[in-house]
Amino acid sequence: MSQIRDSYKSLKCQGLFITNQNNVSYLTGFSGLSPNEREGFFFITNNNAFLLTFPTYYGLYRQGGTGFSTLCITPKKKISQILNELIKKEKIESLAVEKNNLTLGEYESLKSKIKTRFYPSDNLVEKLRIIKNKQEINFIHRAALITDQAFSFIKNKLITNVTEKEIALELEFFLKKKASDIAFNPIVAFGKNSAIPHYLPSDKVKLANQNLILLDFGAKFNGYCSDMTRVIFQKTPSNRMGNIYQTVLTAQTSGLEKINKGYSLATPDIVARKYIENKGFIPYFHSFGHGVGLEVHESPRLKKDSKELFSENMVVTAEPGIYIEGEGGIRIEDLVLLKGNGYEILSRSPKSLKESILNI
Repeated sequence: MSQIRDSYKSLKCQGLFITNQNNVSYLTGFSGLSPNEREGFFFITNNNAFLLTFPTYYGLYRQGGTGFSTLCITPKKKISQILNELIKKEKIESLAVEKNNLTLGEYESLKSKIKTRFYPSDNLVEKLRIIKNKQEINFIHRAALITDQAFSFIKNKLITNVTEKEIALELEFFLKKKASDIAFNPIVAFGKNSAIPHYLPSDKVKLANQNLILLDFGAKFNGYCSDMTRVIFQKTPSNRMGNIYQTVLTAQTSGLEKINKGYSLATPDIVARKYIENKGFIPYFHSFGHGVGLEVHESPRLKKDSKELFSENMVVTAEPGIYIEGEGGIRIEDLVLLKGNGYEILSRSPKSLKESILNI
C-alpha cells in the first residue's frame, strides 16, 4: 500500500477512492469482481484502507485482507454516508478519484454528496500493475499453458463444414473447463475474414476451401490473462500467402530481439514495421504489442511513439500483422515476459510455416 499512498500524497491528497474493478482486485487480491460491474470499491487513507461492497458480495469478502477491512453498503447505509463518515474520521481534505473510470454522472453525484474536495487522478494504480510480482507471473504462466493446450485441442476440430462460431464455442468451452475463464471472446476467422483484426465469428461461414484460419484467444487463471494468435493453413498456402506469413514471422522475431531491459517500448514496433514495408507490404495499423495482466489489454503499449522503457517483469504481447482486404490477414502473437537478461516467450505453441499447415 505504501507505493499507492505515495502516489496520491504527491497530489496533495489524503486519500484515494478506487472504482475501477480491476484496480480493486489488484489491491485486495479478490479476483471475483466483474470488471464490467460496480461490485466493490476501495478507499485508501494515510492510516487505513477499506473495501466497500454490497450484501450480495459481503459474505465472500467480510473477513477483509492484509491491511484493510470490509464494510457493507446497504439501503440504510449508502455509499455516500459511509464515505462521509470515513472522510470525517480520517480527516481527509482532498480525495483523489479515478477520472478515467468514473462516468460524468457518477462524478457529479459524488461531488454533490461527498463532503470533501475531489482531485481527478490519472492511472495511479495502473502504473503499479505494469510490473508483475512473482505470484502474478505464475498465474500468467498457467494461463499461457492452458492456452497452448487449447490450441492443440482445437486443431483436431478444424474439419470441413465446421463454422467459425462452432470453433469459437469449442475454444470457449475448453478454456472455461481448464481455467478460471476466458480472457476475451475468441476470434475465429476463415479466409478473407482474417483481414479484420477484431472479427466476430459467424455461424454462417463454414470451413470449406477456406485455406486460411486465424485463431486469437486466451485463458484467465485466478484473474490473470493470456493472449495468443496463430494462423493455420488447411493445405500448403500459395507462394504469396506463404511469403506474407514468413514476413510477419520474421518481423515478429526482429521485434522480439529489441525487447530488453532499458530499451524503448517503441523500438520493436519501429523495427517490425520497417521490415514489413521493406518487403513491399503495408504493416499492421495497431501497436506491436500491449501489456497483459488482470486485463488482456493494459499498459504498457509497444508503439512507435511510446516514450517509456522496458523494465524487468513486464508481461507484453508481440503481435505484428499484415491485413489485405478481400484476401486475408496474418497475425502471429505471443505472450512475452521481460527478464533481467532478455525475455521469455510464454506462448509455446508452434508457429513456423511448416508447423502451421494441417494438410487435411
